[in-house]
Amino acid sequence: MKTVVQLLNENRTGAFATVEDGKPRVRPWMFQFEENQKFYFCTANNKDVYKQLQSTPFAEFTTTSKDMITVRLSGKVVFTKDMRYKEKILNENEGLKKMYTTADNPIFEVFYIEHAKATISDFSGQPPKEINF
Repeated sequence: MKTVVQLLNENRTGAFATVEDGKPRVRPWMFQFEENQKFYFCTANNKDVYKQLQSTPFAEFTTTSKDMITVRLSGKVVFTKDMRYKEKILNENEGLKKMYTTADNPIFEVFYIEHAKATISDFSGQPPKEINF
């Protein structure tokens, strides 16, 4: 667990995959934080990605460190209206705060991946490590 969270915190920017009409959709994305084995992200409810997650609530996020260690995080997506998480994200990310201004912005959505499966791999030749949350 500690290694997964450390890799995600040190390499917040990666790729986020959803499903649209049975086909994968990947875009650049940013990991926000982990709490109680839930991995938090955010979006706007006027974006296609929000509609995709509403339709098929499963996703995968991946990022790679400068040392070429990759972590993939996959699982079920759950949206939350909890203002604590919205405020935490905005307080820790100036760019998002400029974009959404306040936690009660009606288009600002926070979600987490629950029951996640993390896979850590590198180019060592060793098999990937899998961790279930």
